[in-house]
Amino acid sequence: MALSRVPGDENLYVGGIFTLRRRSALENTGITHIVSVLKYDFKDFEDWDKYGHLSIEVDDVEDENLLGEFEKSGKFIEDALKSEKDGKKGGVLVHCAMGKSRSVTIVIAYLLRQYPHYTVSLALALVRESRPMAEPNDGFMAQLELYKDMGCPRDIDAHPKYQRWLYQREVELALAAGMAPERVRFEDEEAQDERQNGDKEIELRCRKCRRTLATTPYLVTHLPTPPKTQIDPMTEPISSLTESLPPAPLHNACTHHFLHPLSWMRPTLEQGLLDGRLECPNPKCNAQIGRYAWQGMKCSCGVWVCPAFSLQKGRVDEIVKRGEGRPGQGRIRLPPAMRGGKQNL
Repeated sequence: MALSRVPGDENLYVGGIFTLRRRSALENTGITHIVSVLKYDFKDFEDWDKYGHLSIEVDDVEDENLLGEFEKSGKFIEDALKSEKDGKKGGVLVHCAMGKSRSVTIVIAYLLRQYPHYTVSLALALVRESRPMAEPNDGFMAQLELYKDMGCPRDIDAHPKYQRWLYQREVELALAAGMAPERVRFEDEEAQDERQNGDKEIELRCRKCRRTLATTPYLVTHLPTPPKTQIDPMTEPISSLTESLPPAPLHNACTHHFLHPLSWMRPTLEQGLLDGRLECPNPKCNAQIGRYAWQGMKCSCGVWVCPAFSLQKGRVDEIVKRGEGRPGQGRIRLPPAMRGGKQNL
């Protein structure tokens, strides 16, 4: 199974590196362009210059960033398939070492980009019709799901979800070395993607001085651990840097509100410590309102949140408001520092 045609109207193939030595097969299938998804020196292959070539030098490991290559590879494949040579449309071979993980990931990303109604699982099933061995590693599958969730943007680098994902990788590397990250991404200073928060909006205020500390877009929701008699995959630790889990119903088990890092935490977080106290940013108050721990923290409900920036419910007031209604009513009242977009929380 050196060369497999992806089902559909396009002349798109996926395979392993040994496919490149089958010159007759490449000619018979009309291959004009090749996408190589591995680190390799191709100088020994004959007639290499006759093909348009895109090289993506990545390893087949779960923490490799292939997501950042999806637009470049997708545009290359699209243009190559539309090209014509000797009156015939172009053909594209996407290959890695075995034609199982990296190359299949690039093909799926192309399908998601070209056909918005495709899901990741549907695109993978399509490839498997002709190549049953197709199996991207778990890390690449997660990147494909994120790519789909982002809407397969043409400018991946600028997308807030991609920026958040890159930052999460930085944090994970720092924590693996037993250190706090070198930089802190303050969510209220970054471009935000649209989030569905429902009709309930929340404002958290310091109970002592009434200073607004956070509003709905910057809260990290989490689900309490179910009773031990239930088996639920959602009991795994969650990261406060990724997209939050679906909003949980109100419950009394949690004694913490978890937040994304906000700019009022800057003086504390930029000290470079792994954990410590969070104090009210009002200089006339400075009440201790919570704690932070880059290495994570277990909520009283049993869910582990990592990294964790928490406010104790006993130290803050939760104001619940409705998002719908007449203009000016039922909206979160933003603190002066957030009005006009000139400053942040």
